[in-house]
Amino acid sequence: MTVDSEDSGVVTGINVTPLVDITLVLLIIFMVTAHFVNDAALKIQLPKAAAAETVQDTPLTLSVAKDGKMQIAGQELDRAALVARLARAVAANPGVRVVVAADESLVYRDIVVLLDAVKAAGVARVALSAEKK
Repeated sequence: MTVDSEDSGVVTGINVTPLVDITLVLLIIFMVTAHFVNDAALKIQLPKAAAAETVQDTPLTLSVAKDGKMQIAGQELDRAALVARLARAVAANPGVRVVVAADESLVYRDIVVLLDAVKAAGVARVALSAEKK
């Protein structure tokens, strides 16, 4: 703070350094906590089906959000990484089952492209996930 020399005790300027320090500390805290609050699970609304059944074995679940983001076991993948990951799973277990859990608002064309990528990886057993009505 600067004090006017003519009038004792009159503040002519505001020191903003403490305000900037607090703002930067809060920014760092928010950035660190945002990193830990990661979107580990995609927000998906499954379509409803009257004849939904439960799966007995443990399949790989491929989640697809309405914006097209894909995840397997919490790991986000693009199409090339998806095919490579599924090809490794088929090499380890030729009878692996993949369950596709896609958001109900996705376009049919996107689902067909996704199923084509799953088949290109060599997966023979594919199921589509739905919720029971």
